[in-house]
Amino acid sequence: MSVSDTTTEYAAHDRKRPTAYVTTHAEKYSLEEVVRISGLDADTLGWYERQGLIEGAEEDPYGVRAYSPVHLRWLEFLNHLRSTGMSPADMNHYVELYRAGDSTIAARRDLLERHREVLRPRAAEFTATLRYLDWKIGFYREREAVLVRAAAAAASAPSAVEA
Repeated sequence: MSVSDTTTEYAAHDRKRPTAYVTTHAEKYSLEEVVRISGLDADTLGWYERQGLIEGAEEDPYGVRAYSPVHLRWLEFLNHLRSTGMSPADMNHYVELYRAGDSTIAARRDLLERHREVLRPRAAEFTATLRYLDWKIGFYREREAVLVRAAAAAASAPSAVEA
């Protein structure tokens, strides 16, 4: 496989990305923009930086940080990992593997596959809970409809005073 074939494969896979924070083509983003785009608060962003999960944000002479589209993609990925309950230690391990280069692709994939297997039972539980909530909501809608019909019937029935 040639380099151009590999690049084409990566590009095709990238088009399947389910979500993306980066919807503009700005080269730099301020802290406020990153907070707005990512949905993170500044404290969480700072925690990611202190943990070494993201790095390389530029600072101007006044200490104002500037983030790149690469930072936004990392934040999106890290947020997905965090939202699934991946431990900070595993997130750090993943980042270390990534920074070690392509020789760690199999290890990164293995880490994500193991984490996915931990999530599968939770996904099944979540689906079952959603089904139960849907049933309960349906129950209340039916009950409300019965009460509305009963109230309408009572309002249209002749009263004892009229008879």
